[in-house]
Amino acid sequence: MQTIVHSNPIPPVREVPRKPLITARKSVGLVSTARNVPNVLHNWSGINPIARTSQIRYPKTEQQLSNLVRRCKGKIGIVGSALSFEKIATVPLSDDTSVLVNLKHFTGLQRMTESTAVFGAQTTVDDVIRILGEHDRMMPCSPGVIGIQTLAGSMSTGTHGQGLFQSAYSDIVVSLRVVLPDGEIAVIGGEHSRSDLPLQAFVTSLGMLGVITEVEIRTEPRRVFACKKVTCDFDDFIEDYTKWNQQVEYVKVWWFPETDQVHVWFTDPACPKSSAYLDFLSSSRDHPIESAVCSAALNDTVSIYCNAMSHDTKSSHSPSSTSVAPQFKTVRRFADARDLIGYSEQILCKGIPVPQINCEIAVPLENFTSATLALREWSMRNKGRLHYPFIYRATGRSEAWLSPAFQGPVVYIGLLVYIASDGTVRDDGFETMREVQKILAQFGGLPHWGKHFVPELYDFERSYTMWTRFEQIRQKTDPENKFLNPFLGTVFGRRRSASASAHL
Repeated sequence: MQTIVHSNPIPPVREVPRKPLITARKSVGLVSTARNVPNVLHNWSGINPIARTSQIRYPKTEQQLSNLVRRCKGKIGIVGSALSFEKIATVPLSDDTSVLVNLKHFTGLQRMTESTAVFGAQTTVDDVIRILGEHDRMMPCSPGVIGIQTLAGSMSTGTHGQGLFQSAYSDIVVSLRVVLPDGEIAVIGGEHSRSDLPLQAFVTSLGMLGVITEVEIRTEPRRVFACKKVTCDFDDFIEDYTKWNQQVEYVKVWWFPETDQVHVWFTDPACPKSSAYLDFLSSSRDHPIESAVCSAALNDTVSIYCNAMSHDTKSSHSPSSTSVAPQFKTVRRFADARDLIGYSEQILCKGIPVPQINCEIAVPLENFTSATLALREWSMRNKGRLHYPFIYRATGRSEAWLSPAFQGPVVYIGLLVYIASDGTVRDDGFETMREVQKILAQFGGLPHWGKHFVPELYDFERSYTMWTRFEQIRQKTDPENKFLNPFLGTVFGRRRSASASAHL
């Protein structure tokens, strides 16, 4: 193990000592589930239904898909890894004319140039990273946390990593092949760009403009990164967060409100002259190199959160246990923290999918301080209601019309409550999600489309400057609303249809 060296100086941060234990009261309630319904596809956590298995279609060619879309008389949903907020993909289970499209036959690298690569829509992010790596290339953006997401799905829901010098998966897209709602196979963007079908509308469209079959993305030479892990106090976080993001390529922060400790990952290109960098290049490169020195600053805080989860999710977290539930692994990795050197995905794309209620709200970066102080006030009044720290990931401006970052840099603030294996959750779990969203909405917050959100808390039409234009394109492209499921119909269409139609 080595001392990790960055190519750029890391901003100074004062390390803080371990914090004393704080206890919190817990309670558990039942989540409404469809676990016992036979012949039903559920979301990835096995909790909520998406479609009946008899409604799922697996086209093998674009022409088969085109015929399916053109002839369908009901609603059409699209499913990838089923990781997104299930309500955006669900089709009416009682409607035999509605279908859910699975693109499992549309995967892998299709073609490649010196600076671009084309993948089948259902290729996972993990596979995109692996294939590009075999060509010594990488995506020119920060990877997200979960690699089993499909490329088209992650792009369509606005999935992102962190860093002000980039934005999201949608912003590395060059062109798309799409089966439109009338069955037409169209190329969106690239050399064949059409003014009536702008790429910026399609890249983050939640599957409402048709079925994506291919995604062309930009690529860049693969780089090696160094990750410095630091634990600091809340005041340093409030004072320096924006500056950190202006100086470091990728900054990720976890704020633990139970103890007010803040854990920061500073990830920048590694210094090519460092011994750790050279050792990594001479290794198999299948895992990152860890530093010899570790920090125990968060160990007591980790114990607090694991104790709370043990009660709420009815699982043991004893280090001596032979079977440790994955939710504990997500928190335990903050203990005995070590710096890393490796490829970006080896550092940043290491999420552990665990059944949970997950919410993420993007707040304009200039509102970071006021929004976070409001969350701190709420947290002080509501001890023990979260199973995981607040997660902070800032991104730069996005070109996608339906991105919260379309008008400028934002900071995504994430929170979650884990679900027990028997389908139970804290009885205030959903109320917690609502309360936090209500707070952040007051600071211009907008939800991540692929995660839990409460539509009535937001004025989408006013917040998104291209909302009306997107609605015009959606209604013209899909006049029968085939791709607008009941939930999305409460967000798009309906109450806005009259004003949007007036501009067509």
